[in-house]
Amino acid sequence: MSENDRLRAVLREWQAPGPSAQLDERVRAGFRAGRPSLWERFWSARISVPIPVLAAVALVVALVWLAEKPPNAPAPRAPGVVTRLEATGFQPEPNGIALVEEVKR
Repeated sequence: MSENDRLRAVLREWQAPGPSAQLDERVRAGFRAGRPSLWERFWSARISVPIPVLAAVALVVALVWLAEKPPNAPAPRAPGVVTRLEATGFQPEPNGIALVEEVKR
């Protein structure tokens, strides 16, 4: 016990040495060297989004995307195309099948 008391007395009298004159400059230089550029900070930026929020946004986007499409949309036609059907030569059969007779021109 007496040894600890002597150690405490010595520690109370001891004073830490002051910082050297170059310490501030070395700290500043180290800070500048380790700091990323503006572009590096921009490209490494992160935005934390909780998973439930991300899932809710994905669900809303999916529902909007599905709601915008008509269920059975007809195929788009090329503009300027005209289709004509000439009914001459079609004779209905008794069982409902339509046959085409040859048309001589």
